Amino acid sequence: MSDFTVTRILKGPRGRVWQVLTQPSHFEGWLPAKPGTAVLDVRTGGSWQATVISSQGEEIALTGRYDEVSEPDRLVMTVPGDAVTAITLTPASDDTTQIAYTFDVDESMHTMVEKSVDEVLGRVSTVLVEVA
Repeated sequence: MSDFTVTRILKGPRGRVWQVLTQPSHFEGWLPAKPGTAVLDVRTGGSWQATVISSQGEEIALTGRYDEVSEPDRLVMTVPGDAVTAITLTPASDDTTQIAYTFDVDESMHTMVEKSVDEVLGRVSTVLVEVA
């Protein structure tokens, strides 16, 4: 396996992007999770949990942990399946933020990971517009 990074630009300042990634009500919007179920302890050694609803209507509890938190630039956290992702935020021009997701995955997973990140960032972008 090797590090694979997906980098994109989001419309919004870094502080607002951090807020959308780390505040429960915003987290629920982009995960997307059942309202009122996100519990985030955003600190190194902290954890997160939320409940999503499957397309069949089944409730699925998701959990993870925060391995590193450095506000407002970096989150290293686990996602379902205990995969570790590092999220790095860098201010960019015109009130935008560069976001980089880094995963340690096999090369055969790169296309799927990139598609998944793009789907998540589409939802993050929607929430960013709502909180602007």
